[in-house]
Formats: sequence, structure tokens, C-alpha cells
Amino acid sequence: MNQFQRLVEQTAADYDVHIVGNPLLMQLSQGEVTQDHYVAYLIETFHLVRHTSRCLALAAARLGDERRGLRAWFLEQAGDEHGHELFCLNDLRQLGIRAEAALAALPGAGAWGLVAQNYYMATYGNPVGLLGVATATEGMGATLAGRMAQVLEQSYGIPHVALTFLRSHAGFDQRHLKEAQRAVNEQLVDDADFALVVHARRMTYRYYGQLFQDACRAATANAERVRTDLSQPVPA
Repeated sequence: MNQFQRLVEQTAADYDVHIVGNPLLMQLSQGEVTQDHYVAYLIETFHLVRHTSRCLALAAARLGDERRGLRAWFLEQAGDEHGHELFCLNDLRQLGIRAEAALAALPGAGAWGLVAQNYYMATYGNPVGLLGVATATEGMGATLAGRMAQVLEQSYGIPHVALTFLRSHAGFDQRHLKEAQRAVNEQLVDDADFALVVHARRMTYRYYGQLFQDACRAATANAERVRTDLSQPVPA
């Protein structure tokens, strides 16, 4: 069993609890999701991914020549991830949402926690921990994004042109996951690094599960607001 296989084994329960059993994914499969859910997901995701390339670049800058291979991997990933938040903005606009106004709000607890965790490891803690984040997020993109896009388009009528973030990451993340697997197997040099990567992967699943729940709550709140507005008498 290689290091990546050990990593997956030691975090499988976290994935099952926080992602597979997440209320948002369950609602999606049961036909209970609305466009409000998808809009809320895009907004939370924007707040998260706009920081990804910066965190990776900061992490690379803190690695010395003794970790040259990992530094090169972080820099390559930083370039690949740069600008992916623009997919979210495009999708929001295709749905008729004024993206700038929608994104003026602060992120929910899940996106906030992920961003804080990633900047901490990149700038103060051990940058190697970002391998745990990468393997978790790239794995979710590779296995879930394409299926989510298909269901949203075929079962919910979300326009194809408003699914660019999910559709693109279904492709990007297949390659990125293989690269992350190779980095885990080749770049983790001691038990302390491996333990940190396991912890970061676990926490990433927990925070991502929270992000999904934040999207659920935001969608419900928006629906309640709309119902309240519609129930008000129209001025004469």
C-alpha cells in the first residue's frame, strides 16, 4: 500500500460523513434542489477558489531547495488554478444574477474555514499540509463535479452555459488528482508530514461539508425572503 492509498484509507470515514451523507447532495439526488441552491453554491465556491492560487504560491515561496520538487508542484498548481473563480462569475451571470452584488456578502463558515486553514498552512504552519487539501478537493472534483453538472442540467433545467465551473473541473481535476497522488507518494518524507496531510484532508472534508450546508441555508433563506416579498400587498 503506497502513501496515497494509506491517506485515502485513513480519511474514508470523514468523506462518507461530511460529503457522501451531506444534506445538499442528498437533496440533489432526491429532486429537492432549486436554482437558489445552485446560486448559493456558486457564491460560496467563488469565495473559496479565488484564494487557491495565492495560497499555493505562498506555500511554494516558503519551501527551500531541500523541498524543490514540492515547491515546483505548488507553483505548477498555482498557475493551473489561477482565475478559476471567473467560472463562478460566468455561471452566475448566465443565470441572470448580478454577480457583483451577490458576491459582496461575506462567505459562510465552510468557505471561511477553508480559506483560513489554507492561508495558515501556507504562511505560518507547515505548507506540506496543503497536499491534504489538494487531494481532497481534486478528488471531489474528479468524482462529483461531472455528475452534479449532468443532474443539474438534465433534471433541473440549469442551462449548459451556466455550468462551466462544474464541467471544467470534472476535466481539470482528473489530471490534477493524478498529479496530487504522485506528489503524496513522492514528496512526503516523514511521519509528521504524513500525519499533517491526513489531518488537513479530514478538515477539508469537514469544512466542505459545511460549505454545502451553508448553501442549503442560504437557499432556504432566499426562498423565505421571496415568499415574504410576494405576500406583501402591492401599493395602490
